[in-house]
Amino acid sequence: MSLESRKEKLDYLSKKLRKKKFMAILLALFTFGVNVFAWFIFSTHSEYTYDGKVASWDIELRENGSIVNNFIIAADMKPGMTDFEKHYVVNNLGDVDARLTYTIESVKIMGRTVDLTGVTDSVDYMKTFYPFSLDVSSDKTVIAAGTSANFDVVVSWDFEDATAYYKLNEIYDFDDSFKYYTKSGTTYTEFAATSSNYTSNRNNLFLEKDDADTYFGMKCGTYQNDTSLPCLEVKFELTVEQNHA
Repeated sequence: MSLESRKEKLDYLSKKLRKKKFMAILLALFTFGVNVFAWFIFSTHSEYTYDGKVASWDIELRENGSIVNNFIIAADMKPGMTDFEKHYVVNNLGDVDARLTYTIESVKIMGRTVDLTGVTDSVDYMKTFYPFSLDVSSDKTVIAAGTSANFDVVVSWDFEDATAYYKLNEIYDFDDSFKYYTKSGTTYTEFAATSSNYTSNRNNLFLEKDDADTYFGMKCGTYQNDTSLPCLEVKFELTVEQNHA
């Protein structure tokens, strides 16, 4: 085996060892806000004004059978983790139909706000740029009086994934231990990234899945150890209001 081949093999093994050693746990913090109405409607996101008619308006949110209002979901995350799942039930106990919506207010990674300007689907956006993902779903948008809706949150980080590359954005910093790629059609070509040309080209660069796992495992582990703060913070509001359509 040539000296160059040995060096390449040692570099490869060193990278794999580093990944296993430094793949730190991420803490994902999700903050939900839900408004519970009784006999009148109040919602900062609704322009509808209660018209004075006497109508029972009673909404409750339950987790594992217990009523909750504002709640936090905390999930330990790492590549290859078992999906973290939370299930909630929204009960409409009144006699007025209710509309259920949710809005992602902000996303922060390592304390840095992800720019979601112009993004129509924040969930899909995260899957494009990061190896971990958040899925939010509800089986109903309108909850008829006397019925319920299911609201589910799933946090996942697959170790092996069909997506081979992740597009970079402002959250990624330059790290010369990784290989960067540009994309033309369906072809990825290695790019000679340096500390001087990285920033100007970053939005057109990609990382392989394996490197993206390693990058966030290391960077987020360091951030969490240094600040005692969660690496990933997603805040959104769950809103239930009278359906007056």
